[in-house]
Amino acid sequence: MELNCGSRYILLPAGWNAKPKRLVFRDGEKPVLDLVVSLDPDEPDFLFPVDVARFRGKTLELTCEPEARFTVEQTDDPPLDYSGKYRPWAHFTARRGWINDPNGLVWYRGKYRMYFQHNPAATTWENMHWGSAESPDLVHWRELGDVLFPDEAGTIFSGSGIVDRENVSGLKQEEEDPILFFYTAAGDTSETSRGRPFTQNLAYSVDGGKTLVKWPGNPVIPQLAHMNRDPKVIRYEPEGCYILALYLEEHDFALFRSDDLLHWTELQRLTLPEDWECPDFYPLPADGDPEKRLWVFSAASDRYLIGTFDGRRFTPLGEPGRLNYGDVSYAAQSWSDEPRGRRIRSAFIKQVVPGQPFGCCMDLPQEMRLKTVNGALRLCAWPAPEVEGLYRSAQALEDLPLDPAEPVKLPVKSKACDLELEFPADTALSLSLFGLELRYDAGVLTCGEKSAPVTGEAGTVRLRILFDTLSAEIFADSGSVFLGMGYIQDRSLDTLRLTGSGTVRRLALRELGQFWEE
Repeated sequence: MELNCGSRYILLPAGWNAKPKRLVFRDGEKPVLDLVVSLDPDEPDFLFPVDVARFRGKTLELTCEPEARFTVEQTDDPPLDYSGKYRPWAHFTARRGWINDPNGLVWYRGKYRMYFQHNPAATTWENMHWGSAESPDLVHWRELGDVLFPDEAGTIFSGSGIVDRENVSGLKQEEEDPILFFYTAAGDTSETSRGRPFTQNLAYSVDGGKTLVKWPGNPVIPQLAHMNRDPKVIRYEPEGCYILALYLEEHDFALFRSDDLLHWTELQRLTLPEDWECPDFYPLPADGDPEKRLWVFSAASDRYLIGTFDGRRFTPLGEPGRLNYGDVSYAAQSWSDEPRGRRIRSAFIKQVVPGQPFGCCMDLPQEMRLKTVNGALRLCAWPAPEVEGLYRSAQALEDLPLDPAEPVKLPVKSKACDLELEFPADTALSLSLFGLELRYDAGVLTCGEKSAPVTGEAGTVRLRILFDTLSAEIFADSGSVFLGMGYIQDRSLDTLRLTGSGTVRRLALRELGQFWEE
């Protein structure tokens, strides 16, 4: 069929149980876009809006493989809302479609700008674009639409962003500082990019991050390994240069250096056992002492190395550490240009519920620190103070005696809440809320099929748990232990229940509001 592109969006009718089909869009003989979609024109569960504004004014030929009946509508104003029974309340999701890795996280002129892996045509992984959103405070988000689109170089995999305040790239045009975005063009992941390699590419924005333009000199780093990907860029302040961390293959990574953000020289390769892809690399003061500044190298599953870095070589100071013991939080990335000099990060929560118009969500923001916990220097994550901006009600209780037969009960009205508990380390405790159960006993914290060592500090265990419809983020031992846990909320079980032996010295329960504006 012919598609006369006169509107910004096409609407693709999709069914949850329909077979996936590949729609191929051709400009003459040249394929310019292909999308894998579970087309269901007769009784669609959803209409997925896909941005085709870049083809406005063209007539494209559409074919379906395998051949099937299909319809395509056009609109400039798609019907979008945050519907869905299990829609996360406090955690960012796209209105429609699947999201995964956070990408290009930058703060610029009063706004946190978040980009992310986005499949606009389904609630499963495929058809990678970059979606975008902005926030004044890291917890209230406005979705802005897709900004990086697949082309003949490949679909758009993960990457990072940085503000070029000194214009070392020479890309500045008017008042706005250029924002540079480094991403992986994933060749051979679509019909359009058949036979192409994975390369590292640059896009830039001269309008504050609203519009991204692919740099004509791409790639900035050619293929080094079969599926090398996920470039993360940071400024190395002592020498005014830039460092790029890149995943290569298996458990191997590389570091690169540049003076102009356009031309990159490899510095070294390193290995992070038991982890792969989505590296992050940044400095932190040890125990808050700016004179003891060390560097953290981490990857998608939150294994990490702590070491020194002199602008040319990273030297680990010990064995790899482990932060995340959970099952759904993945591919964390930290923000660039954070205005208060903090290291804030977010990850994505891999959780999909059949029949919903969205797939997956983002963690709430976490502040990262290096802290000595029980005699060892550890990477720690803790909910950023901005989470308090979601608080809608609060209650606090002290010195609660626990009974194995008679639970302490507290009703929870919101779909999301923030729970803090403090108790002696020799306490045995079980809690449940919304169908999620958690136990602590003899230095072991267990949730579902996951467990983690939690010893407490100075004889006291402090737990912090953020509940929402699809996930719970659990922090212990000053945040040196983190569990990102997936579950599906049962709203009929909306009473917090605590049982055990011992005493809870302090309990604080805050109900959370929603992340989006009506």
